[in-house]
Amino acid sequence: MLFSILIAHYNNAKFLENCLQSVINQSSNDWEIILVDDGSTDHFEEVIESYSHLDKLHVYRNECNMGCGYTKWRCASLANGEILGFLDPDDALEPEAIEIMSRLHHENPGCSLIHSSHYVCDSDMRKRRVSEYTRAIPENSSYLLLSDGRVHHFASFKSSCYKNTEGISREIQKAVDMDMYYKLEETGNIKFVDKPLYQYRIHKGGISTMGKEAEANRWHYDIIEAACRRRIAQLLYQSVPDKVLLKKYKARYYKIRIINSFRKKEWRKTAFSILPFFLHGGFPNFISYMGKLVRSGPAVLKRTFHYNHEIKV
Repeated sequence: MLFSILIAHYNNAKFLENCLQSVINQSSNDWEIILVDDGSTDHFEEVIESYSHLDKLHVYRNECNMGCGYTKWRCASLANGEILGFLDPDDALEPEAIEIMSRLHHENPGCSLIHSSHYVCDSDMRKRRVSEYTRAIPENSSYLLLSDGRVHHFASFKSSCYKNTEGISREIQKAVDMDMYYKLEETGNIKFVDKPLYQYRIHKGGISTMGKEAEANRWHYDIIEAACRRRIAQLLYQSVPDKVLLKKYKARYYKIRIINSFRKKEWRKTAFSILPFFLHGGFPNFISYMGKLVRSGPAVLKRTFHYNHEIKV
């Protein structure tokens, strides 16, 4: 079972050797690396030249800087493996990551996506802790209804399931993985393995340390809205739609639309989303929110209507 490691690279040459070595040192040999460079201006070519002998490494270059969504889409499009997984160029894999994920996909044919926990590391790749928030999705629940970041690295997925989606949206610049996770959930089950198989590096320049949280948050809310619209359309296409699930997705959609449009100062859209939110079952959610407001005060309002959220790792 060939496993395609997908690396979307842009100006991370100083970390790339460690990243590639973590794949080369895997306990399983049944892998390939699909690396797409997005117009790097650092010493990427020097680093990659030293791996020219590695026939399992396939390097491609965008003609110009196209952005994260396009580059990850291209990675997935070029992959030959039955199982795929993204590895960021500043991160690394645990030695048994591919072996474990390949086995789990073989044992769980109904799963489109299998994800693990990960180590949070410092800039020198010293392991500081195991991520405390990566966990399983509750039974009979949907990740789209949670959208809380519990699905994270290392996330692996079946190529056959990915091909049954419209693919990664090429225009997205941030929160690209979330777009992919929601789409994969529509083609199969999501399984969690409670074992750290990935090393996530925190460093100057990373998304969680450079004030990029707000931009990622904006993209994520747009992605949730699009995913809700897609799920609603899929349910309505069925001869007998699941009315309970349809109501949940509609309430989720209008809730996110209220928050997202308010943050963008699109007041008309905000106003026209409030009534549908309550009509589609949003009242219990509103009561719960008011309870949080009473307990926590203005901090709840700030978290809701401002973009400066912390990205959990």
